[in-house]
Amino acid sequence: MRGGSQTGARETKAEFDSTALLSAIIAFSDDAIVSKTLDGIITSWNPAAEKMFGYTAAEAIGQSIRLIIPPELQAEEDYVLGQIRRGERVDHFETVRQSKDGRRLNISLSVSPVRDTEGLVVGASKIARDITLQKEMEREREAVRQQLAEALAGRDEFIAVAAHELRNPLNVLTLLWQIMDRTLDRSSTRGEGSVFEKSWAQLTRLSSLLDRLLDVTRIRSGTLELYRESLDLSTLIREVANRFAIENSAIPISLQLEPRIEGTWDRLRIDQVVTNLVSNAIKYGLENPIAIRAFRSGDHAMITVRDEGIGISPENLNRIFERFERVTARSKTESLGMGLWITKQIVEAHGGTVLAESELGKGSMFTVRIPLSR
Repeated sequence: MRGGSQTGARETKAEFDSTALLSAIIAFSDDAIVSKTLDGIITSWNPAAEKMFGYTAAEAIGQSIRLIIPPELQAEEDYVLGQIRRGERVDHFETVRQSKDGRRLNISLSVSPVRDTEGLVVGASKIARDITLQKEMEREREAVRQQLAEALAGRDEFIAVAAHELRNPLNVLTLLWQIMDRTLDRSSTRGEGSVFEKSWAQLTRLSSLLDRLLDVTRIRSGTLELYRESLDLSTLIREVANRFAIENSAIPISLQLEPRIEGTWDRLRIDQVVTNLVSNAIKYGLENPIAIRAFRSGDHAMITVRDEGIGISPENLNRIFERFERVTARSKTESLGMGLWITKQIVEAHGGTVLAESELGKGSMFTVRIPLSR
């Protein structure tokens, strides 16, 4: 008997300790913890609920929980009680409740059924967390995001207008240059390093920069159109390589091209992709050899451009395809940092992918994979 008495005492003490612990948790919780009957009548109201909603426990207990529900949201209580009567929980339900002084509070609500010793649902336990500050921050972030989107749209529109306006005088300058080229004495005006050739080089560069700015606005606005035609990729790559070989005769460019890789692509845009990658390889290749390879892989064409230059650090490798990012500042010529971004957009518009592999001091390799047809 004595042993049974001691066991019962220990069980009673354990139950008392757990009840006391639960009461302490409820009392010191930052979340409002409320219990109610299946009719919605409040049976308990912790200090956090007093602070959150402004009603004391004496004022709230015995009242309907609808006391804190705005008139237009009363139907929510019917839904919650319906779930509880079926023995189901309501988890992290975000809604609005009203305090005693009329303030609207954004809350996250979790409601669980309370069962008696026989397992029957006799009430509900509700935990409410005030997320008003969180919602305000979300609204502020959304407002900032909207303002940023509008600013970016305004900037893109300005770039587009400016580029189109600059195109007209640039076309006139190009025409005047061509007239001078035909009328002036070539022996005195032409030749590497002459003012005539330098002016043409700068004119060509300005035209290229304007084209890139226009490409940015077209891509951003979703108006980049592809004019697909049947073409031989190997022939196109060879033409691009020959252009660079003439301009950069000191840099060896090797070609490994599978004969006649035929597909349906936008000729000018694919030319632009290959041109950008080879130009990039020359810019950062330290005048070392450049290798271009093209071959079929199933129903795709593969293009690789490899250089033996300065390479790209791992942290920069992840962002080189972003707008206005340059691989590195160590180049003889500055650029807007849009070449690789435009390349990626063109390749993806064709349904393909472009990847970069690199190691500092050992060069880089860019791989383009595009469907033969789409």
